Amino acid sequence: MWRSAKLLMASSMVVLVAAGSVWAQAQMPMPKPTPPIAPAQPISPAAGSVEGMVKKVDLTEGTVRVATGWFGLIRRTLSVTSDTRVQVDGRQGTLMDVSEGAEVKASYEVRDGKNVATHIDVTPPAQPPAPAAKAPKQ
Repeated sequence: MWRSAKLLMASSMVVLVAAGSVWAQAQMPMPKPTPPIAPAQPISPAAGSVEGMVKKVDLTEGTVRVATGWFGLIRRTLSVTSDTRVQVDGRQGTLMDVSEGAEVKASYEVRDGKNVATHIDVTPPAQPPAPAAKAPKQ
């Protein structure tokens, strides 16, 4: 008898839940039609910047790969065009002046899914300090 009561109670709960969800959906108003879409406005390219170490320079592809973050795990490849301003130690330069291992600060725009560099500022890697000369023993 007790088993039958449990089964009846469980069945009733399932029916109530199903009926409640059907009733709730029936009470929702119909969505209003969406207005016509306006003509597309030209989208300005997204801008960004990156600061890190040059891992690879590809002169044939015209790209620079910059590593940032902890241990250089985050890498970003920048396309260099004729419009890209490259500065090396404060002087005007080209992609050929960018060397692997150099520290860079670069600004770029995302165009057609590519990171196109607008400005690259290159500084040479820091040189380790020279060892101090030992004083002669007396």
